[in-house]
Amino acid sequence: MKGVIADCLAKLVIEKFGKEKWMAVLEKAGLPRDTIFLAVEDVDDQAVIRVIEATCKVLNISMTQAADAFGEYWMTSFAPKIYKTYYRDARTAKDFILKMNFVHAEVTQTIRNARPPKFGYEWKDNNTLVMKYNSTRGLIDIMAGLIRGVGKYYQEDIQVKKISNTALEIFFPS
Repeated sequence: MKGVIADCLAKLVIEKFGKEKWMAVLEKAGLPRDTIFLAVEDVDDQAVIRVIEATCKVLNISMTQAADAFGEYWMTSFAPKIYKTYYRDARTAKDFILKMNFVHAEVTQTIRNARPPKFGYEWKDNNTLVMKYNSTRGLIDIMAGLIRGVGKYYQEDIQVKKISNTALEIFFPS
């Protein structure tokens, strides 16, 4: 997994809860307390998943709460600083969401062994999109949080519902 994901989670936890909580997360995940994730490195998927699970335990929050906090932080604070071009090219939440395969391909092209998730799109009607998640990581809850974060960034009241472990239903109000 791209190290930038774990780096963002570290910054979120430290900023909102303090460095001691982050070190407790690392320890709970079985990693050294001084672990640093580099944005451009390829980090073992299971290590990042352990860190996400440990974050939930240390902060006493659900996966949904963690995913929503991560998604909002990623979309509104962290990613706009490092991925400005992709934000500039999208005028709406729908525009941004529909180009995720392209964005993932672009930002991971120089990372060895990168396996970004792939997405499928199926419109149920003019306002309802079923977004399919194709990844062995099983992080559909994180994806849902990120999509909600897209709505917050674009100040749109999109609704996101998990319909399976591989698909979300996204409603874009007119």
